[in-house]
Amino acid sequence: MKKSKFFEPLATLVAAGSTIRAAADVVGCAIPTAYHVSADDDFRRRVAAIRSEITIQAVGRLADSAALAVDTLRALLDESNEPGIRLNASKAILAALPSMTEFGELRSRIDAIESQPLRVAQ
Repeated sequence: MKKSKFFEPLATLVAAGSTIRAAADVVGCAIPTAYHVSADDDFRRRVAAIRSEITIQAVGRLADSAALAVDTLRALLDESNEPGIRLNASKAILAALPSMTEFGELRSRIDAIESQPLRVAQ
């Protein structure tokens, strides 16, 4: 089946949070056509794939920002800063440590489970 020329633009806008109506307006598509295109299972799969790509990119950017934030907090620990600044930086680091440690441990456990071969029940 041939895909509508509106398939990808509609999927992209819907994945980013637009309604079908709003996306149809943006791409210049008749609303009934937009609803017809969006009813296709391939459309739903494409929206999910685009959302997944957006999420992966956002997580990467957050990870980069987190590294910069940690570097900033570490720099604030320098003795050249006022004690109050150093204290607040220390508190921020210590407050984040438990959840980050737990996340790292859970990630390691999930990776270990996922790396095991599948066992077929008999």
